Amino acid sequence: MKYILPIIVSAAFLFSCSDSFLDKKPLDKLSEKDVYSNEALLEAYVNSFYTVLPDPFTEGNIACITDEAFFRYGGTSTGYITRGLMTPDNVMYIKEGGSAHNTRTTFLNIWNSTYSYIRNMNEFLSKIDDLTVLSEVKKNQLKGETLFLRAWAYTNLVQRYGGVPLITKLYGIQDNFGIKRDSFDDCIDFILSDLDEAKDLLPDKANDLGRIGRDACLALESRITLIAASPLFNDPSSPTGGITKGTYNANKWIRALNAAKAIVDRADQSGAYSLGTYDEYWTNVNCKEVIWGKFFSTTSGSKAQLYYAPEYFNGWTSCEPCEALIMDYEMAATGMKFFEAGSGYNPAQPWAGRDPRFYKTIIYPDCIFRDSVYNNHIYYNETGSTVLKRGRFWRNESDDTGYNLKKWHRTNATISENENTTIMFPWFRLAEFYLNYAEAAYMTGDEDICRTYINKVRSRPDVMMPEVRDAGKALFDRLVNERRIELAFEPFRYFDLRRWKLAPFYENIPMMGIGVLEFPDGTIKYRVVEVANDNAKESYGSTWKYNSEYTYTYNWKGTAYKIDFGSCKSMMGIQKAFSDKDYLMPIPRNEITKSEGSIEQNPYYQ
Repeated sequence: MKYILPIIVSAAFLFSCSDSFLDKKPLDKLSEKDVYSNEALLEAYVNSFYTVLPDPFTEGNIACITDEAFFRYGGTSTGYITRGLMTPDNVMYIKEGGSAHNTRTTFLNIWNSTYSYIRNMNEFLSKIDDLTVLSEVKKNQLKGETLFLRAWAYTNLVQRYGGVPLITKLYGIQDNFGIKRDSFDDCIDFILSDLDEAKDLLPDKANDLGRIGRDACLALESRITLIAASPLFNDPSSPTGGITKGTYNANKWIRALNAAKAIVDRADQSGAYSLGTYDEYWTNVNCKEVIWGKFFSTTSGSKAQLYYAPEYFNGWTSCEPCEALIMDYEMAATGMKFFEAGSGYNPAQPWAGRDPRFYKTIIYPDCIFRDSVYNNHIYYNETGSTVLKRGRFWRNESDDTGYNLKKWHRTNATISENENTTIMFPWFRLAEFYLNYAEAAYMTGDEDICRTYINKVRSRPDVMMPEVRDAGKALFDRLVNERRIELAFEPFRYFDLRRWKLAPFYENIPMMGIGVLEFPDGTIKYRVVEVANDNAKESYGSTWKYNSEYTYTYNWKGTAYKIDFGSCKSMMGIQKAFSDKDYLMPIPRNEITKSEGSIEQNPYYQ
């Protein structure tokens, strides 16, 4: 059978510096003979593999299924996940016969699309060694890239599902081959084997922005070995391995340490990568922190600039930060949480004096955004019984939490449905690997290295947060918080909380936002409220109840702090619910059906 090869090099994939890489003519469908006899078509075919994982700049951002943010239109994309209601049926997209929105949160359910790419990669790898149309240099490049991208595909599958079927043979599209899931450890070994082979074929850095080099292989090796060493998959209390987790081995942390050290040494010893300002990795295509990124053209569709900008500025307001995240930004002068005694917090100015990364990440009441004061106050009469008006940035249902997302925003660029001005998403950047190294060092008993590399991240030239000096459990808490702040609104929090097995606490925190009440005498009161359900939405001001109190007990560094936010309105909130079944995703029902039952479903979803 001769296969028809779809070669789609979309504008979203185009990279912005090399004419030889950028200016590929979009192709339709060509025969196998056409593709494998033409170097340019073969390169275009491999280019298409780079989209095996959709970038996370979707309207229903993955942050909205964590304790980071809320998406007001998330009923079939984020809402049911935060409520702990995932099933093998509702994770399937509408186009597959399920109920999940077709284009939102496509970063989570990737099973079907990823295996389609893996099939094409396997076909390419089965033929490349015998091709005479390619020079040896080009053959090594394309083979190395494909091996990396297959490892990348399997890494993202394993992170979501545990052990998955390892497909290396080329099957016909309609073949029913009764595949089974491989063990978690076998999947990790396979990924590492592909990366080892790819490293031998690629230069340290690719010549074109967005292409794979050996350094990207080192980075992925660090990420996957950290995942494999973590408690969810390497549990000393349940040491027997299988499909959903590996066999416990403390040496997996040493493997993770060595993998992180390899990419960290590339930065620290050769100067290949370095930390600049916090916003540089989304504003500068030549940012020296980025090891591998996805670069966008102006015609690559609606991206972060449109999706996450406030509605007042013609954005879609589709990722609203929650109070749980705001609480975790430390005070810049002391490095303490605002509720800790001696932190320097001023209740009259609740967002003053925070970690500088806060101001590059969050749009908060009364800040300056795009040369405007962000006033989303609710103005009451003297008794607080009647809403007189709302601030100019109060946009009714689009202001659920009182905060908006500034990270990924380029203030001087257009917010438009017709032109994309988001330039890049960094798949791998140096700060992640400093923190990977810190975590693996902590888990192998070297707290000095852990503190050193946390502090490297905190000492960016525009951040300069106080040094971390903690030890023991408190040091691990600081590491958890540092990843939360540094990597906010990148696709880490969802997976970090699960691999650490901390999700039962954090993912059951109510979704909260802030209300700013202003009275005729100029008095301002700040009230934390629960965010309204999609189907029971109320504005803060309409039925505010002053006779109820909202308190929240927050655990930090082993101490329980009871935070009294004062009187608030108790709304019909998003009922967040995390249980053991939510550690792994369900395999979509249609995939189980297509395998005729040979693929085993994850626990609790059978």
